[in-house]
Amino acid sequence: MKYISVVSALSFAAQSSNARPSTLDEQSLSYFQGFIKGSYVGFESLLALAGFYENDDVKNNLNSNEESFQVHANEKESQTHIKIAGLGLGRTGSTSLVMALEILGYVVIHDDEQAEETDVYSAYEDELFDDDRFHEILGLRGYNATFKTAGHEWVAAHPEVKGILTVRDDPDKYVDSWLVAAPFIDIMEQRPFKWMRTVEELMPELSYEYRHTTTGGDVENYLDRDVLRQKYIEYNKEVRIRCVLSKTSRCSRPSFAKISFLFVCCVPNISLIQVQDTIPSERLLTFNVKQGWEPLCEFLGHPDPPQGIPFPHVHTRSKLEGEMFFLRMVTWVWKLFEVILFVSFLIAMRKAKAVITKDKEE
Repeated sequence: MKYISVVSALSFAAQSSNARPSTLDEQSLSYFQGFIKGSYVGFESLLALAGFYENDDVKNNLNSNEESFQVHANEKESQTHIKIAGLGLGRTGSTSLVMALEILGYVVIHDDEQAEETDVYSAYEDELFDDDRFHEILGLRGYNATFKTAGHEWVAAHPEVKGILTVRDDPDKYVDSWLVAAPFIDIMEQRPFKWMRTVEELMPELSYEYRHTTTGGDVENYLDRDVLRQKYIEYNKEVRIRCVLSKTSRCSRPSFAKISFLFVCCVPNISLIQVQDTIPSERLLTFNVKQGWEPLCEFLGHPDPPQGIPFPHVHTRSKLEGEMFFLRMVTWVWKLFEVILFVSFLIAMRKAKAVITKDKEE
């Protein structure tokens, strides 16, 4: 794969996906600048959740019966297979890593693409095909790196795939960031989002990710800091046992919504042993985005880091807060619209009643 110039990198980052950052170093932005950028991301997310970015093939699959699912593969020259699996979720630098991979020439499926490829996610949730077929379809659609679908056991079973485990410095920083993102699921359950077809199709995965996985099943306390931190640590210990067992017995995922193993990658370094026990060291990179280009390029077999292109540091907390604010604002405006509509109806009825009464008097 060839590197691209600085200008091309910025252009590619802006155009590769609808809500992908256009600035490689968002940490240098002021809080206000980050908040405004996040608000625009919220607008792009609104369009995506409303199905604006789903093409006709995806919509046809969603509207058809289960037996008639069509792969709709790309042209032969752009078909590929999954080569890289990102094993980090949430606030672990995954978006920064996604942009770095795109600069290196990979085509990545991540959060933004989830709302574009809704049909394949929905079909997988309905158990129309297994993990291998799921990732084969992603490859046929042009993706060769995934951050939304593969757990470490799937990577371990496929020697052609390399895994990248993104980590944070400590669990408290993760919890701090997660609590900014967690209200997203509440917003999706409010009008008008809950009426959107894309949201409806993705809701099982979103609900499990935001409420169940982060609390070990204590879904009522998914916003409780103490519960999040405690379950976070307990969950890692549980997964460590499962990973040891997985050496001799491969577990299958009953549903895409239940990709609980994947959460191990969001959390502190206690989880590294668990994943490393499953994936050979030469195919697993434990990566903190603060490390920059060198370890990533060495792991992927790129001879030299891109010259003149800073490693992306994006999706700051201020930007996430801006995105959440915009999405909440949509629900507020919708409620206001409903009130205005109801008041207008009452006024119209009152006027109609007055006209009828006047006609009777005459």
